[in-house]
Amino acid sequence: MLLAADFIIHSALFGKLRWAGGGFKDRLKPYEVLSLGKFHHAIGKAKSMKMRLLLSLLPSLMLLGGCDLLTAKKPPGDIPIRFVDLQKTDDCMYEVELANQRWNVDYLAFYLSEPQVRIEGRWQAVSFVPSKWQSRKLALMQFHDACNSNETNTVIKLDANKKLLDRASAISFTIGLPFSDNHSLSDNSPPPLNNAAMFQSLRAGHSFMRIELQQANEPQALWSFMLASGECHADNEDQAPRRCDKPNRVTLELPLRFNVEDLRLHAKLSQMLFRADMSAGTECNLATPEGSECRKVLSNLTGRDWIRWDAPHQVYLKQN
Repeated sequence: MLLAADFIIHSALFGKLRWAGGGFKDRLKPYEVLSLGKFHHAIGKAKSMKMRLLLSLLPSLMLLGGCDLLTAKKPPGDIPIRFVDLQKTDDCMYEVELANQRWNVDYLAFYLSEPQVRIEGRWQAVSFVPSKWQSRKLALMQFHDACNSNETNTVIKLDANKKLLDRASAISFTIGLPFSDNHSLSDNSPPPLNNAAMFQSLRAGHSFMRIELQQANEPQALWSFMLASGECHADNEDQAPRRCDKPNRVTLELPLRFNVEDLRLHAKLSQMLFRADMSAGTECNLATPEGSECRKVLSNLTGRDWIRWDAPHQVYLKQN
């Protein structure tokens, strides 16, 4: 590209000046021979023109390069999740409309575990990419902060290459934690189990999903939902249980077409909470007996189409 720029500059300079018997003659003044000083001035001016031209061509070079100079293509195992029914407010929060009422989203997060891909009819375990939000086995997804990206994790990061995903006919996750990881919390807990806001007690363990809402027009009207294991047998809240009769873990199975090019998920909070009893002041915690009326939300998580790929299947097919 520099050669092309040199050609343009030399054309601009020597289109005006022509060689004539040991000196340059100006076409605008055909009978005046340039002095050596004028010639050096012309060369300096040409160099300045060259720099300005190169700077002006830089945006075009970036476009021709597919903007790879500015952004890198996301890894094939990165799967963004976007809640498409959340509206950003001026105070860095999200709002959602539920049953003709506007609610502020104070908290929205859930754990994922047991990532798998289905290849030729058989499920094959894969791992998450470790970070402050993920271990190899677990991931914490968090969505409620509309401005601070450090307080959100909206991209599942799988340690899976393109060749593997090209062969996959489905991806699955579990919303929840394995029993062995669920009933412990300490200052030394590795990420993502070190999030105290998702922990209830040693007996109940962690909330697998936590939703906190506030009516937009009535700030005192609150509603919450916590997905957690129920009927956990322990002598008191400060002891880890021997077992939990209601694990309340939810499996997400997301079918894929072969040769997937790019993975993105759309979710809807309104579908998760469809026809749920959202009386103000209600706390729906499936870790407690009082949370039984909120099994409607659990039913929605297992039975309604609240999360899906963000476009028709053919969008994800590679074009031959």
